[in-house]
Amino acid sequence: MPLVAYLPSISWLDEEQQQSYLDAFRELVLPQTLVLVGNQKTLSDCLLPDWDADRPASPRELAVAAQQHGAANVLVTGIQLPNQYIDNVLANSQGAITGEKFERFEASFVGSGDTLSAALAALLSVGSEPHDAVGEALAFLDQSLEAGFRPGMGNVVPDRFFWALPPGEEGEEGAEVVPATDEMPIDEPPSRGPRRIH
Repeated sequence: MPLVAYLPSISWLDEEQQQSYLDAFRELVLPQTLVLVGNQKTLSDCLLPDWDADRPASPRELAVAAQQHGAANVLVTGIQLPNQYIDNVLANSQGAITGEKFERFEASFVGSGDTLSAALAALLSVGSEPHDAVGEALAFLDQSLEAGFRPGMGNVVPDRFFWALPPGEEGEEGAEVVPATDEMPIDEPPSRGPRRIH
């Protein structure tokens, strides 16, 4: 059975707890993992803690490090691109397999990594190939974030049931929100329209 492992940000834990968590994750979870999902910075902190280059680690470099712990593939999210775009790349130790670029949502989300990982796991469980499943899971995440809502004064929550809502009236504005990192500042809402680039 394919295992999708999501590595969230654990910066809220103290240093000793973080180290224990990451040691257990590397030893117990990664050897079973088909696809490791995480933000570029979070994966770098876990897989390449001594990384000191001036540039962020590439998806391939992260995949090589993950493979040393037994994980076959990594889905690296939140790769910053110019002009308000974010890239998400599935890679293995040979290099990038597939990727999807999206326009950045100017909002902070909670639950985007969980949503992406759950969608990917569901697609893999019914026999989808990893590169196909990643494209579908990212499209699902993008639509969930676009339909997201803020239940209080905190971060925006993805609406995973966007597909079950009745269509809105023509010209009606929905919740405006954009993908794939959990650490984006809240600014003004972006204009509507397709966010998927390729």
